[in-house]
Amino acid sequence: MATVTIGKTRARKDRRTYEAVYYVNGKRRRVSAESKELVSEKLAECVEEAKKEPETTGVWNINVALGEYADAWIKAMEKQLEPQTHSSYKHLLETHILPFEIQRKKLSAFKVRELKRRHIKFLISKKGDIYAKDTVRLIRSVLSSLLTDAQDDEIIENNPALMLFRKKRHKTKQRERDITPMNEAEFTKFLIVAKDEKPYGAFLTMLGKAGLRPSEAIALTPQDIHFDIKTVQIEKVFISGKIRPYTKTGFKRDVDLSPEMIALLRSHIAQIRATYLKEGKPQPEMLFPTLSGTYIDKNNAKRAFHRICKKAKIGHFRMYDLRHSFASLLLASGTPITYVAAQLGHTKPTTTLRYYAKWIPKEGLHYVDVLDTKSDTAEAVLG
Repeated sequence: MATVTIGKTRARKDRRTYEAVYYVNGKRRRVSAESKELVSEKLAECVEEAKKEPETTGVWNINVALGEYADAWIKAMEKQLEPQTHSSYKHLLETHILPFEIQRKKLSAFKVRELKRRHIKFLISKKGDIYAKDTVRLIRSVLSSLLTDAQDDEIIENNPALMLFRKKRHKTKQRERDITPMNEAEFTKFLIVAKDEKPYGAFLTMLGKAGLRPSEAIALTPQDIHFDIKTVQIEKVFISGKIRPYTKTGFKRDVDLSPEMIALLRSHIAQIRATYLKEGKPQPEMLFPTLSGTYIDKNNAKRAFHRICKKAKIGHFRMYDLRHSFASLLLASGTPITYVAAQLGHTKPTTTLRYYAKWIPKEGLHYVDVLDTKSDTAEAVLG
């Protein structure tokens, strides 16, 4: 039986997740989740599985090549990462890192302990000339994670990929530039055209009128809609082809629905029920099934979204801009930021403020006037 010890659990501020560390036969492993409670549950499951592994005293050869170590590392990470994340890590290694050449020598042929900061800086610099910032960030992140584990395996003394670029990046400004919500007229045109788009119209309308993430809306069932109090309960998401029983933040929330959205959902559910009853088939469990009764594929939904934008003649947007439109239109109308944050599922209103500050009205609202003494009140106080 393997020797398993549990390390620290910490909050990762950059990704807004929690990470727990544990050691199997002296080698570090990690597990992460969106809340402290969830990461504790996943840690307990991983520890029980790890105990079943055989005891080993294997030690890495300090002259191991990066390619050989990377193969073993990515296999070990398969149990620690979500399938989609693991696939992304493997792709980044095989496409961008291992084949990269420095002085006619591939990085895969370098000994791990031969890698220097100048090599990694050169890699990042060259990739930055070709690829988007997010891609370059992920390349650096994967390589740094791999080298951190190589340090734990006593192959290297220090991780040369850490703190390569110390200049503060203005992420907030970049995020604001990436946000392109529809204005009120564009949003109205979109909703009008979406009514006739089957089977994605109701789904896309839900994204815009409830501010949901696509993965949250795909996972919904009719039972999640509370028609009596006009809310929908968000407590799960559809990720990597399956339902995950917790949201991005790890907390469930109730989102308010407008009268028009409630009416649309009633009609939508009735149509689905009638269609499957007529065909003699059991009704799908999801709220927004495809015509074949399966979960919505995001790529097909995106294509439907772009068709609607084209028919509505409102220009180019991204499907996620429906969530941005929901937030910006509410804030522009004077809705309290705390309410919008709760609807979006942000754990703190400061997160909402970071993304949507420029849509909060600032002009023409002389709030300080409420501090002036009203004449009738003053007379009453002075007698």
